Amino acid sequence: MAETGRPEPEKKKRGCGIPILIGCGGLIFLSLVLGVIFLYAGWLGYQEAPRLVEGESPSASPPGLYGYSLQQEQTLAEYGSPEGFTILFYQEEAEDASLRDVRLETWSYYSLGKGVTFINGELQVEEALEVQDLGELDPLPYTPDQFTAYLSLEQVLAAAGLEGYLEVPLENEYLEEGRLFYGQALTFGLQDDELRYLEALAVTADQ
Repeated sequence: MAETGRPEPEKKKRGCGIPILIGCGGLIFLSLVLGVIFLYAGWLGYQEAPRLVEGESPSASPPGLYGYSLQQEQTLAEYGSPEGFTILFYQEEAEDASLRDVRLETWSYYSLGKGVTFINGELQVEEALEVQDLGELDPLPYTPDQFTAYLSLEQVLAAAGLEGYLEVPLENEYLEEGRLFYGQALTFGLQDDELRYLEALAVTADQ
C-alpha cells in the first residue's frame, strides 16, 4: 500500500495483523495464503496435541443468516448451492482511514468446473476450476449464509449443527491465539475466539 505521509491511525485490536492489500488479486491471494497457514499449521499441530470433543450440545442459539447480495442470488439461481466454499473474515483500511469488515468468499462448483469469488457480496471473478473426477457428490450440508463474521466457537457449532469436532491449537509463529477445528465436511479457524476462516468441503457419495 502506498504511503500517504500521515501517521497510521490507531486501530482496534481486532485485526489479524495482516498487511493491507489493494485489489481483487491481492485479496484472493491473501485468502489462499491464510487458508494454507491454517491447514498447514493444523497438520503440524495434529501430530502434537489434537483434542477430540464429542457429544457437544451448543448452548448458543444459531446466529442470524447472512443476507445474500443480488449477485449472489443470481449465482444461486443459475448454478444452485455451491458444492464447496471458503470464507475469510478480516479488516482493511478504507480510503477515509477507517477500518471496514471484509467478507471474502469463494463458491466452488466442481461438477461445473467453476469457482465464483465475492467480496462483501460483490462479484469479483468467475474462473475455471481444474477438477479431477470426484465421482458423484452428495449435497453439501452447509450453505455460505449460515456463517457470519466473528462468530464464537459455540455459535459456529450451533450454526453448523455440529456435535463433535477435532481441535488443533496453532503455534503462535503461524497465528497468535489461533485455533483450528475439524468437523463433518468443515474446517474453520478462530483467532481471539472469533471466526476468521471457514472451509466447507465437498462430500463424495462414498464418504
